[in-house]
Parts: sequence; C-alpha cells; structure tokens
Amino acid sequence: MIVNEGNLSAHADVCIVGAGPVGLALAFKCASKGLSVVMIEAGMDNRRGWQAGPGLLDIVNKHHADPGLISARGVGGTSRLWGGRCVQLDDIDFEKRAHVPFSGWPISHHEISKYYDEALVFLGCRVEEGSSTSPSDPEARGEITTTVIERWSARPRLRELHGRRLRASERIKVFTRSVAREIKFDSSGEHVRSIFVERNGEGVEVRASMFVLACGGLENVRLLMATQRRRPQKFGGTDGALGRFYTGHLTGYVARICFEHRDFAEQFQFQKEGKGSHFRRRLSLSFEAQVAGEYLNTAFWPESHSIADPAHGSGALSIAYLGLSSLKIYGPLRRGLAPHSSGANTDIVRRHWSNVRSDRNLFRNGFAISGHFLRNRFGTRMYSLVNPQNRYLLRYHAEQIPDPSNRVRLTDEPASSPDIPIRVDYSFMPQDADSVVRSHDLLDRWLRQNKLGYLEYLAPPEDRSALVLNQAVDGYHQIGLTRMSNQRREGVVDADCRVHDADNLFVAGSSVFPTAGQANPTLPAVALAMRLGDHLARQISHGCTAVGRMLPGKAHHPVG
Repeated sequence: MIVNEGNLSAHADVCIVGAGPVGLALAFKCASKGLSVVMIEAGMDNRRGWQAGPGLLDIVNKHHADPGLISARGVGGTSRLWGGRCVQLDDIDFEKRAHVPFSGWPISHHEISKYYDEALVFLGCRVEEGSSTSPSDPEARGEITTTVIERWSARPRLRELHGRRLRASERIKVFTRSVAREIKFDSSGEHVRSIFVERNGEGVEVRASMFVLACGGLENVRLLMATQRRRPQKFGGTDGALGRFYTGHLTGYVARICFEHRDFAEQFQFQKEGKGSHFRRRLSLSFEAQVAGEYLNTAFWPESHSIADPAHGSGALSIAYLGLSSLKIYGPLRRGLAPHSSGANTDIVRRHWSNVRSDRNLFRNGFAISGHFLRNRFGTRMYSLVNPQNRYLLRYHAEQIPDPSNRVRLTDEPASSPDIPIRVDYSFMPQDADSVVRSHDLLDRWLRQNKLGYLEYLAPPEDRSALVLNQAVDGYHQIGLTRMSNQRREGVVDADCRVHDADNLFVAGSSVFPTAGQANPTLPAVALAMRLGDHLARQISHGCTAVGRMLPGKAHHPVG
C-alpha cells in the first residue's frame, strides 16, 4: 500500500530507502518471499508530484550532467526519465583485467545473469515465453561480435506499470514525502537500530530487521556520509572508498558507419519481440580482443542521420527533407532524430540537391522511405530511419576506468534546505578517450577485412581524442560510489551488498558495481536487487544477520 498522509509508524522485516526501479524490484522480491517491507520515499505518488533530484549538488567540472536530468524522486523514481533500455553486462566485466585499474568483481556474472529474465519482466520487456535472453549471433567473427542485445521496455515508467500491484500489496507499505536523514546504530556500532526519517515536519525512527539503501548512487553516499560525520571510522573511514571511484560511460559520435550490404545493416535496426517490446543488436569488442589489445569494453550501434543532414548521402532522404521544409512541417517531425549538420543554409541546400542528382534509385527509394517514415514515426516510438545508402552515424558507449580521484564528498557550506550539500568532482582521463578511438580503428579494420563496410571519421586522427572528451558527460549511471569488494579497504559493500562494518545494512543499485562495462546499468542493477532479496529472505528465515547475530525479533506479518 502507499501512504501519502498520516504518521510513519511501522516495524518490518526490511526497510528500503528509495522507491525507484531498484527499490521496487527489491520490495516485490522480498514480499514474494513472505517478508514485510517498509519503503521510505522522499517524493510523491502522483504524476505531477515527482521532483527532480538528487538534493543539493556542487558540480566542479563540465563532465557531469545537470542535476535536474539525472534522477527523480517519487514512486517509480528515475524510471520517469528512463528511456527503457535494458542491456546485460558481459562476462569480462567481472574479471580482474591487468589493463583496467581497480577492476574485478567479488562475484561472477552468473550470480546476476540468472536473474535477468525475471528482471526483464519486471522492467516491462515482454519477452516471449521460452525465448533466450541472448538471441543468436549471426555475425560472430573474431574481434567483433554482435551478441550484445539491447532490449527496450514497452512501459518504462514503473509507477504506471506496477502502481496497482503496489497499492494492493499487504506486505509492502510505501511512505511518501519521507526523507531519510541518518542511520542510527546500537551501542556496538555494528548493528543498525533504525533510520531517522523526516516526514511532514516531524522526525521519526523507522525500525526493521534489515535495512537497504536504494535511493541512487549520489543519495546513497549522502546518507552514508551524513552518518559518517557522527562516526568517522564507519564505512571505511573518511579516506576510504566511500564516495570515490565515481564511474560512468563515454558516449557520442566520432565516425559514420557505411555498410556494404543492406542485410547486414538491417541486423542493427529495431526488431519487435513479444507484444510491444523491441530489441536491437550492438557491435562490440570480443573478450579476446579486449584482453589482447588492452581495450576498455565498448559497444557501437548505427543511428539514423537527421534527414536535414546531407551527410547521409541519400537523394531520397534529401528530397524528403526539402519537401517537408518547404511545407513548414519538418520541425514537428524531427524530434528524437540524430543531430543535424551545422553550416550555412544555402550550402546545406546545395549539398541536398547534389544527393538528389547522384541518386540513381531516387524514385524507388523515395517511395520506400516515405512509407517507412510515416508508418514508423506515427506507429511506434521504436524505429530507425532506413538510409538507402546504408550510411549512418555510429554511436559508441564505452567503459570508463575506475578512478579514485573521481569522488563525492560532503561540503561544509551552510545549506538553504535540510539536504546536506555534496560536492561532485567527476571527469574522464585521456586513457578513456584513447580506448574509444582505438576501438573505432579496430572496428574499421574488421569491417574492411570482412567486406562488410568501413568507417568515415568526423575528425582527423590528431583531433579524435579531443572530440571524444568534448562529448564525455555522465552522472546518469552513478556507478562505483559504494563499490563491491572482498576487503573493507577496497570498497564499501561485500559480495552480498552488505556494508562491510554493519551486520544488517545493505546497499542496492549500480553504485555497488566495481566497473561499468559497456552496458547501461538498469537491468543488471535490478537483477542484483533480486539476488539481494533472496539473500535477505534466507537471513531472516534463519533468524540471524549476515555475521550470525540473532535478530531481536522477526516480523513475519503485513505492516499494514
């Protein structure tokens, strides 16, 4: 059930801070195991009641996204801003790699991958019964593979997808407009007694057997550091891993991809799967290629040029643009298309007419493009505009090296609100950009050797790394801030997502990932939360915490 008004008073098996994708997945998993759950959510439960988040941020460089774009408060959390992309991690992401500092997970990929199917269903990907989570690879050839699949949720806003189920639940109780301020320990300093929460101007301590922080990487850190102010030796100490290793991805364009064969190009278009779900393939570097060439994990996919960009080389697309522009209706249709070229309007028009004159199949391609554009533009939100010339912008999505100097810390500046301000120092290294450029070179060689196509670069060799760094912005994925490790000195949580020096406090979400890989983190973060739910159920059923302490009392009953 969801409680928007009234007092916050409940005891449960599990208290979860945050009702976003990870928190909701964990709550439903715990409830399915018979556990009672209290959720603490800072935002509201209505379409207009959500707030951009996180709280007060002081961003010190240009590589971090605007705070209003990276997360949202309210039931469903950042799924309000999420496009719905679901991508699995790769086996290599879990390996300790000599060329990637601070790499290696304390668990194997299998520990997460066995929950992918369940996580896909939770996230609204309607996978057909019996279908594999990895459709077969039609072009697995040495250094480059197409086995990486990105699926897209049919209903990415999880409040709408799961709201009815959540309101009807007798085992889950969500308290909205409730802000967690501090974690309270008992006299031993190892066992969490409660979380201090502000609601409707009043403070209350929420008690449970187990506590999980699932409020996003930055907010997880804010709450842990607010507690650390009173207990400086907790969570690895003030010089420990907490708030360090802030990691994300590099993404952008440095090249076009030109396919030799349309059938190969079509493998990277959106394809329908199930009722309303879609998937498409990514080009990526193989395990062996990454190790041999010391590359960071990187994936690529083609994206349609804006039809306004004559660089697409298609007379059919150019005539479509010229016609729509003359009718003054191009503007309303261009939303969501790739960036268009810059330059003087007369030069752009001249280049479009050059495309028209050189297109030998102008009329045939024109009819095909018109039908495809109108059918897909108005029929579904998932489409790729097919270019008859098989020329596309090439989007990359690349791993970032974990760097302890990328960090978040509390500031001593007075705040204008109860939120404690945090300072974010987040940037990228030359090695990150170098790997992106070299990965493009490898893909170009592979395409040429296999007579599948080639790349056209958008900048000369000496300018490509700078082009990568100029486009490098993240802060959406919030990886690494509470990283997982075997040793307390190397991270914040252990292999079960338990905080190293607390027997009943856990952290869920991508902030526990030691490395980022090439994948967008939502799917693996939800899968890891489901794994955590199973772990909590086992611990509570045995009546003890992770280190063997007997729980003071089990609450195997609904909290409502």
